[in-house]
Amino acid sequence: MYYPAPPGRDNVVMERLPLPWKASSSWRRGMVAAVGPPAAVTLLAIPREHPPTAVVAVLFVLAVVIASRLGGAIPGAAASILSLLSLNFFFTSPLHTFAVAAPEDLVALIVFLIVAGVVGLLLSSAVQAESKAERRELEARLVNRLATRLLSGEPSERVLEAFARGITEVFDFDRCEIFTSFSSGPLVAGKPATGSPLVVHATSRDQQIGEIRVWSDGRRSLARDEQATVESLATQLALALEGTRLSAEVRKAELEAQANQLKAALFSGVTHDVKTPLAAIMASVTSLIDGRGFSEQERRDHLDTIKQEAERLHRVVNNLLDVARLRAHALVPTRVPSAIDEVMESVINRLRPLLDKRAVDMRIGDDIPEVPMDVVQIDQVLTNLLENAIKFTPPGSPIWLSAVGNDKLVRVTVADRGPGILKEDRTRIFEPFERGQNSGSGTGLGLAISNAIVSAHGGRMWVWDNPLGGAAFTFELPCTSEDPKEVTDARASARGR
Repeated sequence: MYYPAPPGRDNVVMERLPLPWKASSSWRRGMVAAVGPPAAVTLLAIPREHPPTAVVAVLFVLAVVIASRLGGAIPGAAASILSLLSLNFFFTSPLHTFAVAAPEDLVALIVFLIVAGVVGLLLSSAVQAESKAERRELEARLVNRLATRLLSGEPSERVLEAFARGITEVFDFDRCEIFTSFSSGPLVAGKPATGSPLVVHATSRDQQIGEIRVWSDGRRSLARDEQATVESLATQLALALEGTRLSAEVRKAELEAQANQLKAALFSGVTHDVKTPLAAIMASVTSLIDGRGFSEQERRDHLDTIKQEAERLHRVVNNLLDVARLRAHALVPTRVPSAIDEVMESVINRLRPLLDKRAVDMRIGDDIPEVPMDVVQIDQVLTNLLENAIKFTPPGSPIWLSAVGNDKLVRVTVADRGPGILKEDRTRIFEPFERGQNSGSGTGLGLAISNAIVSAHGGRMWVWDNPLGGAAFTFELPCTSEDPKEVTDARASARGR
């Protein structure tokens, strides 16, 4: 029997099991199995010259084997008795009577009855053992599929509906209902049924998680083997649901632990990035308030310090807001065709005080087209990359800023002469609150936000080794204004390089 799997999963073929209780409960099938094969052999008595008695006896043994295979032990025993009577009446002298003339014929009939009975009993026992083994196999397959799909994250109600449908189709029940604490109502499979169902509670650790109700043919009650099967399935269902509940709790605990780690990282990074500029601002303000005899240049230096540190605080706050927008999927750029070299020059001029006389080698390729971009967001990307190059490299070391492109894309690179990025960190540093092993303090937000902005523009970002030593961060922006349908993130880019 075949029934479809839920969308997105491979279909599973399940065969209807020839269960032993089905064979014994079908009296029509048992009657046909008991009478049919011996009657077919008896037809050999119609011709005047029928085969020898020994051949007929062997054929009757075969008839008993067929009856035992089709109907079970009782039809097999009945077939052996009918075969004995037919062999005596139609094929043993004197014919057409139940009398036995020769003693050797009587012995032959007795031996035939014993052999036929033993063969039929052994065969029916083997068939029942095979059916039980197949039943256990199907039970295991049902339960395994239940547990696998529950742990895969599929909705529990859909999985339990498929499990109820599997019970009805595999074991030929009329109806199956599953009640669990995970579902709002009964999960039903099968047709409407009358009569009293078999109700089996699914319990785990002395707590009832649900129950299974099955209806069989209204003309009979459920056999003991059927009850045992349903009880076994209920036990396995309880174990699977308990495993799902425990997995959900473990996952929740893991998420809480990750959230706590993120909070700790955020607190650590933000504390440093906020405390340092606040201390500088407080020192400059205190000097201006309490100081005497400051020259105009000294007053301007203090005011410049206050401005720079206030801008630094502003960027920290903006990074936190961008992380919130990133998680809310609200980081949507407003793209307007703009010149990338103008944005690069603007960022360098604004960060000139932080550069502290560093040499910045800016190179722009020929015929770079305008790029559809959100100027404010791309400005933030370049600012984050240049600030990282300033923060994590020796004082006075040079920085390279280059841009090349064609009519399809523009590629911008920021390279430094710092310690570089370890290969094992090149994927992780693009995640929020993550920093490289060679990095010092910081919130670990700049690269994550930059990568998100570039991805929102339909581009990609990655990091590689500067041939002169240090790290080089590169991002690409498409020169088309179409919305990207698929974006390659920095993790995939880092793996491919």
